[in-house]
Amino acid sequence: DTTEFQHLTAAVFTNNPASARVLENAGFVLASLARKCAIKDGVLRDEWNYALTREDERTRRREDGG
Repeated sequence: DTTEFQHLTAAVFTNNPASARVLENAGFVLASLARKCAIKDGVLRDEWNYALTREDERTRRREDGG
């Protein structure tokens, strides 16, 4: 048995654009900005929230020729 995903999410701190690029290269789409939503090193941080849906992945595969 296999289970196909419907919706995946990921979040990265806004001061980490390299991680955001990794998600974008994997097909994730920027969904929202969450302001002051997490504490890291004692500092409130903003996060970019990314999403990848089953449809997004199918579209990307067609565009890439796969």
